[in-house]
Amino acid sequence: MKKILLIIIAIILTGCSFSNDYVVKIGNDKISRGEYLVYLMEQKKSFEQQGGTDIWEADFDGVSAEEVAKQNAVNTLVMVKTAVKQTDELGITLTDEDKAVVESQTEELLNDFETEDLENLDLDRDKIYKIMEEVALQQKVYAYVTDSYTVNETEFQEYLTQYYSEHISDFTTYMIKEIFLQPDITSSENKDIINNAFNKIQAGTPFDTVLNEISPESSTDPVELDTSLYTENTLNEIYSHQKGDCFLVEDTDGYHIFYIDDVISSSVESIEPQIREQYINEKKQAIYQAQNDSWQGDLTVEKNDEVWNNISIVKDY
Repeated sequence: MKKILLIIIAIILTGCSFSNDYVVKIGNDKISRGEYLVYLMEQKKSFEQQGGTDIWEADFDGVSAEEVAKQNAVNTLVMVKTAVKQTDELGITLTDEDKAVVESQTEELLNDFETEDLENLDLDRDKIYKIMEEVALQQKVYAYVTDSYTVNETEFQEYLTQYYSEHISDFTTYMIKEIFLQPDITSSENKDIINNAFNKIQAGTPFDTVLNEISPESSTDPVELDTSLYTENTLNEIYSHQKGDCFLVEDTDGYHIFYIDDVISSSVESIEPQIREQYINEKKQAIYQAQNDSWQGDLTVEKNDEVWNNISIVKDY
């Protein structure tokens, strides 16, 4: 099996075919299964880069991650097709350097498919090259529309101050020590132990001494907080405390006594370049989206439900 063809189209596997064998119609353009799959594969990569392979178990406001990814692929297709129609009027073409990049991307995508899959999807090298060529043209249209944007420094500084205040925990490293016991199932044994331990610390017994009593093999060295290990409520409790604080937290995982050994916050000045880049990208995207909406006008987008409902992103690891 080659690298990533983990998107299974049920109609291929069952050998079925439909008279209207396209996924979506954008205006008068019918998007084939093959072309749509190229875009969906990119969405799959993007989702898993952000949330790992477990992302497909999630939902967004009641909509499955899979359905969001499928719709995102459509949205991207609409944006690309709309942009490509503007290239003649804008005088936008690909340079030799651009074409070399498209060639490389085409080869990479070809390697992601089995020969049988290419045949089933009616894809070949020329068709994949054309898809990647259109993507490259859309990127150049984006640059044409947005490159003249300049930052309003007053507005940016207000944004920076507010963003830093609202996301301070993202720019803060917590060095912690922890005493942990599993939750009780049929008794209150562990809860009693952890409460007694916390009371001893509150009465003046050093944290490390109590930690060694309960868990002799545990290190007393502080470790950097790993946010993936705790519930949101537990993290919020940690974020509400300062260096030197010791506190008890009970959650679904069990009983925790935390000691905040140190809190290291990045200065607003140190994160300014990162936030500036994010701010500029958001502004440019808003500018481009407005222009794209204007170009689209009353463009219609229609899904072919018969095919759409048979496209699924599946895990095959």
